[in-house]
Amino acid sequence: MTLPSAAETRLSGNALSAYNVCLGLEKIAKDRTEKERIQARVLGYLIIHAPSPTATSELLNVIHSCSNDHDKLFKLGEAFINYYIRPFKKSKGHTPASSDHPSRPSFDEVTKKILLGKIIEAPKNHTEAKRLALIRDGFRCVATGMYDSKILKTPNFEQPTPRNQPMVHTECAHIVPQSTYFNVSTNADKRDYSASVLAVLKRFGYDVDNLNGEKVHSLFNVMTMDRNAHDAFDRLNLWFQATQTKDCYITKTSSDWYYPLLKKKITFQSTPDLPAPSPELLALHAACATVAHLSGAGAYIDELDEDTDSLPVLTHDGQSSEILNNAIIRSLGSLPPSNCVGDGNDAGVGGQLQPLSEHFRHLLPNQNPIPPV
Repeated sequence: MTLPSAAETRLSGNALSAYNVCLGLEKIAKDRTEKERIQARVLGYLIIHAPSPTATSELLNVIHSCSNDHDKLFKLGEAFINYYIRPFKKSKGHTPASSDHPSRPSFDEVTKKILLGKIIEAPKNHTEAKRLALIRDGFRCVATGMYDSKILKTPNFEQPTPRNQPMVHTECAHIVPQSTYFNVSTNADKRDYSASVLAVLKRFGYDVDNLNGEKVHSLFNVMTMDRNAHDAFDRLNLWFQATQTKDCYITKTSSDWYYPLLKKKITFQSTPDLPAPSPELLALHAACATVAHLSGAGAYIDELDEDTDSLPVLTHDGQSSEILNNAIIRSLGSLPPSNCVGDGNDAGVGGQLQPLSEHFRHLLPNQNPIPPV
């Protein structure tokens, strides 16, 4: 598993220059750890599969700004794993309870550099979002087309043809995870972590204010999915690739044999009162899933989760530091127990989000940044 050659990418200009930096970093990482090889690949694949022109500009700027310092580039790759890929990826194992640890994640300094936005606690109940999404999506899973069993109780329902078409239990799937806004009122660490995640999304071109508080349950951030498709989507094993046609997407998976019941192409329905899922949010998720799959970051996170769950006790002698850091990051990005959700009245701390180069200022050498493309 390696980055494609520069010629295969068809990149040019600043993008090609930044990509060559990533190729050089990957070459250096051959004699280092698998984690560092993945960090190098994450940076390279992010350039190729950036979710927006704004994201491309930010990526090129920050990669060029620390192109002469390999350790800083590795830490940059780690930052994108922790604050972009990890938040979108559902934990493979169970979620450990939060606890106090004598050592903090190595990237805490970066987190402290990020200015907090106006993060508002999200309500845990999203029954109304589920109901409206069901109506908009025609009481079907958007990925498979199978009907939700609730449609049998719907007035004037006409039986589908053929009549033996299976029915399923569907769930309300969030594109940007709702847990980003959970427990931020009562947990300072979670608040800082969520601010870090939102800072990346902001600099990738998305207005994070549209997701604040209860708005994380808005129709543009939710879809109707059966349990299996929902689980695959949340684990970054399923994503939707945009086409030239509005609201039309190609279904992509991390494996060719994954979910044979998935439709090859889907078209989201909408009305003026029931908007379709946001193309920008779907692009953020698709880029994240693609990079996680191609770079090996997704599989690496799964392995860390399995190691975390199999260790009865995490030692503090350094031998399980990577697993310890993973446990902390995972707990910060997970859904909280029902009794851990705040009252939703905390409006947060105001502040303008700075470019990625500002968030990673302590990683960068003293030099003028490369202008964005």
